[in-house]
Amino acid sequence: MLVLLVPDAAQVERWLQQAGIHHYICDQCHGLHLSELQGREGVLDSRLFVEEDGLLLTTEIEIRPGSLLMLLSEISRLNMTWPTLKIFIDVNDDALPRLVACDLLLGRAGVTFEQFIHFVQANVDATAQLLEECQQLGCLFGPEDETVPERDALH
Repeated sequence: MLVLLVPDAAQVERWLQQAGIHHYICDQCHGLHLSELQGREGVLDSRLFVEEDGLLLTTEIEIRPGSLLMLLSEISRLNMTWPTLKIFIDVNDDALPRLVACDLLLGRAGVTFEQFIHFVQANVDATAQLLEECQQLGCLFGPEDETVPERDALH
């Protein structure tokens, strides 16, 4: 029997638990953080939000400032490579640039458990492939970027 539900946060959390998808809720936002992506190098946040129109899954990836122009030139290709993801760069004055990958599952008419799981898994897989691509391009901000080179004192 096909059961369509308009998912709320509690239903989404039950579905994640039922599917064995590790997640947690932080005290900073109303999103469900997906541990599988959250724990990967370069990922700042990977969250699933229950919105009025559906479910928004978004992942923010910290990128090296020096790779910003090269990555900007690759955005169209990346969006064509992963058509289910909306990929864009977020730059503000207070933080390092971020590559954002997101997807929306419209849910106002209802969603089945199978649709939900397919949506989450397809998004996680596509985002993992995007992370690998970014790593191959040398765009990810990593631990080696945090070290400040020593400078000789001026006399």
